[in-house]
Order: sequence, then structure tokens, then C-alpha cells
Amino acid sequence: MIKLHAVADIRKAVVIGAGITGLACAFRLQRLGIRALILEGSDRAGGVISTVRRNGFLFEAGPQCPRFPKPVWTLISELGLKDEFIAGDPRAKRYILRNGQLHRAPFSAGGLLTTELVSRKSKYRLLSEVFRHSHPPAGEESLTEFVDRKFGAEVLEYLVDPFISTIFFGDPRKMGMHSAFPALVEWEQSRGSVVRGAVRAYRTKRDANNKSAAEAASFKDSNLKHRDLHVTDAFPSLGSFKEGMGTLTESLARKLGEDLRFGVPVKSVASRNTGDEGKPGWRILLSSGDEINVDAVVVATPAYAAAPLLVESVPKLSSLLANIEHAPMDVVSSAFNRNQVRHPLDGFGFMVPRREGLHTICTFWNSFLFPSHALIGTVVMTSFAARGGDGGNLAEMSDDLLVQRVEEENSAVLGITGAPIDRMTWKYPRALPQYNVGHAQRVKEIREAASESPGLFLAGNYLAGRSIGDCVEAGFLAADLLHSRSRT
Repeated sequence: MIKLHAVADIRKAVVIGAGITGLACAFRLQRLGIRALILEGSDRAGGVISTVRRNGFLFEAGPQCPRFPKPVWTLISELGLKDEFIAGDPRAKRYILRNGQLHRAPFSAGGLLTTELVSRKSKYRLLSEVFRHSHPPAGEESLTEFVDRKFGAEVLEYLVDPFISTIFFGDPRKMGMHSAFPALVEWEQSRGSVVRGAVRAYRTKRDANNKSAAEAASFKDSNLKHRDLHVTDAFPSLGSFKEGMGTLTESLARKLGEDLRFGVPVKSVASRNTGDEGKPGWRILLSSGDEINVDAVVVATPAYAAAPLLVESVPKLSSLLANIEHAPMDVVSSAFNRNQVRHPLDGFGFMVPRREGLHTICTFWNSFLFPSHALIGTVVMTSFAARGGDGGNLAEMSDDLLVQRVEEENSAVLGITGAPIDRMTWKYPRALPQYNVGHAQRVKEIREAASESPGLFLAGNYLAGRSIGDCVEAGFLAADLLHSRSRT
């Protein structure tokens, strides 16, 4: 048994959880001169970020082609991974399924005019919004209420829902506007129009000219080819790495070295009356029975995992964390010979509106985005499923049946014949926190409760965003806050 308490004297901080947030936090602390011990209950780092490399294929368990905002680029630069980055095409076609047929998702005014996803009435409501003036109600609306009020049910079902399901695995009937989309609320409040607010924000960001080198190159290239405003132009660069997204977390784990311990589940985190020099401290009880005493602890686990750790020491905070809803996520990544698939797979992939009643909510065409991630003459696609589709309970389905349903649905849409030549599957019962109505207020209360416990810091995707960039930034912020308070 490793006597972890033996090293506690030379480490003033512990980070619990080695997902991307915890890794980023520990790495930032390391660069700030604070040697933290990182405790991970499982046998690997990265959380849902994981790449399986086998038989010439790269299978991604989590993010397939995420965006790389400034915090992630900072991390990539400090890790020396710039040469490993592979840029994705920001204008790669996205498709949306309607009545069994794929339609290109519209990302510009021109695309909206020609799309068959919505009627002319819906197009008029969307395109004329810039000329109208509205104001959000006093209370928090759900996303469904917001979209229905401004654009109508058809826009919700065939333009908004598929994106919300793909990005957040969320239910628009529950998702809160202040909680999940505060910018849209602010744009309507300040400009009277979401479109006017979005255009203003786009121009402000463009004029600031603070993009990373890779972002600037992507932006310049896309604007040379297109003159109209394209929604994706306002976003950071997207991409992956030559050896998959696992490159990022694996590199972080190597940099942290022996300070990162696997297979060390934490049982509880309790406050000490006094630590060194009379300062407050924390006692971390491990499942093995060992204890670690430190001045500061960063809890970088998912909210549902953090709650039981704090139930005795900070019960109010524990209760707030425990009440955050999480959506399930199942991943099916399949490889086929190219001649098995009739569809050209000429884009990012396709999204499925809830109204279509399928188990699949989206499918990424990995080998189009990153050809080196598959063997020549083969293709790789990754599907996500997070609901029953036809009203059945996804949680009650066997893993084999779910995989069968997802591959049958992909076969029908894409014209696939025969079984895959390779496959990987993953199941996450609680994958992503849901920013439902009231979540913004809950986060405010979480921050207030945590602030009453000196030396306790929270970092996670339930606080301010669920993307990789958000998670890295959350880890950086927790590290910077710990560092600043350790100097007072």
C-alpha cells in the first residue's frame, strides 16, 4: 500500500479528480510553484477524453472535434503540442435529418433561405428578427419558451433541438436561458434583438484581433472564400491531434509525473480547525483508511461525485451539488470499408431532431474530418445516443441492443451494408451537467457556500461551461485563486 500521508508534508495542496479540469488545475499550480498531489479514483487520467488506437483506427470516447479557445491553446503551447494539432474545417457541412432525409444545416442567411428544414413562415420569423424589437420576461425562460416566443415551434424542433441535443445532450424544455445562454438574454435585453446583439458581438471580437495564430489563419482562409457572415466564423478553431484527443490528457499526465496517483478513491473531505501556523486546513480521508492533511484542496470531480465528499463537512454545499441533473451518454464508434457506405460522408456529420424518434442523436464522420484517423479505404463514424427516441427507457436497454439500434439507424440514413469491421462502445450514465432553469441561481449559491470554507476550491463543468475550453479555464481559475490566497 502506498503511504500517501508520507508525502503530505511537502505538498500544500491536493487536487481531487484527474479529468481535464483537474489536470489543467494541477499543471497550472505546478507552473506557479505549488506542487500538488492529484488523486484519481480510476486507473487513467482524462475523464471522458480518451482515445483508443488499434488496428489502424483512432476511436474517440468523448469529444470528437472540439473547439480550441485561448485557454486550450495556452495549454497546448506550454505542453509543446502545437505540431501535433490537426485543424478541422470550420465550414465542413453539418446535416440535419428530417423525415428520413439529410438536409444541410443552414449557418448563413443564404443557407436559411434555401433550406427545406423549415417553412417559409419560419424563415420569415428568423430573418425578420433583426428588424423587430423584443424584451425577455422578468423570470428565467426555458429554451423552448424562448425559441417558441421569438421564432416558433418548427424552428425549435428542426433547427434548435438537434444542436442542443448534440452539444449539451439537453432537453430544451428544461434548459434555462439565463443558465445556459446568458449572452442571448443579454443581447435581447441590450439590443432588442438576438441577431443585432450577435452581429455586434461578432464585430467586437473581430476588431479586438486577439485570436491565436491558428484561429487567425482559419478565420482568414474562410473569409477569403466567403463574403457572407457565417456563424461558425465567430467561433474558435476546431480540431484534434494526430494521435487523437487523448494526446492532450496523456501529455498532462506525463508532465505531472509521480504527483498523479491512480486508483486512489477519496471517501471524504473534512475541515481541520487549524493547520500550519494556525491557518485552516483540510483532512482528506481515503477509502484505504489513509489520511492526508493539507492547507488547500481543489475538488475537480463531477458535481455528483463531489457531493458525497462534502456531505459531513459542508452539507449545504453538498446538497446543492447533489441536485444538479446530469444527462446520460452512450457512444458507438464504428469502422467500415468505404465501399460499405453509399453516402459520400462529405462533412462533419448529421444531427437528429428529437421529433424524428430515433435513438441516435448525432453521428460524426471522423475519417472525413481527420483522414489519418482511419486506414486508407475505410471510414470511421461515431454516434451518440442519450435518450430512448421512441419513448422507451434508454437506461433499461441492454448495451448490445442499443448498439444494434444505433447501427441500424445509421445504415438506413447513410446506406450502409454489412457489419462494421471494428467497433468501440462506451457508456456514461451521468455524462454532462444540465443547465436547467434555476441552474444559474444554484451556481451562485454554490460559489457562496464554497467561499465560506477557506482553502476549499471547486472546479468543474457544472460552474460556467461544459466545453473543453471551459473546463481548462475552470482549472486555471481555481489554481490562480489558490495561488493568490496562499500568498496572503
